Amino acid sequence: MTKEKSQNSVHNKTVLKAGYLAIVVNLLLAVFKIAIGTISGSLAVISDAIHGLIDTLSGIIVVTSEKLGTSKKFNKDHEKIEHIGALLIAAIIIIVGIHIFAESIEKLITPEEVEYSAPVIIVLISSVVAKLLLGRYLKTTGTKVKSDTLIASSVETINDSIISGAVLLSALIYLIWHINLEAYISRIISVIIINFGLELIFPKIFKHHHGH
Repeated sequence: MTKEKSQNSVHNKTVLKAGYLAIVVNLLLAVFKIAIGTISGSLAVISDAIHGLIDTLSGIIVVTSEKLGTSKKFNKDHEKIEHIGALLIAAIIIIVGIHIFAESIEKLITPEEVEYSAPVIIVLISSVVAKLLLGRYLKTTGTKVKSDTLIASSVETINDSIISGAVLLSALIYLIWHINLEAYISRIISVIIINFGLELIFPKIFKHHHGH
């Protein structure tokens, strides 16, 4: 019993540490991206920043579901709470995907001039690297402590690095050849995001049914 309690304590501390780290990294990156997105007039960068803020929310869900799951009242339902946390993250991913898809159509109808500068490129490169490292850390940690919520959060973080990478690519193409691909890249990104969300949501539903 003591050994099990000790293992649970290590599990809780590890998940909470990873959750707090995800919140801090995502919040910092989102703030920088909102600033450079506003200055450059890039909808793709602002959408990326909004997604980053939602990543922050997913980090808060990780921490909250872990804290609820470890309280005496909720201890029996810990696994169920982890599943709910993972489902919430999946739902958030799908909502963001739909939002970016709608914005990209608007951008295609009324294209605007974008000003990409050195700070924009630097922040986007930093964002891709930071997200990949964070995603890898969350996946490794989530697998190690068998946390569904952390694994779901790692998928979303890696997904966000793909978004930043695509935005970075469109910025470089615009700087070199003056071709504005923002609307097209945003639309492709939105489909990828929705797909990620669906991949997360369906295994959880099936797992939940099998549990009954």
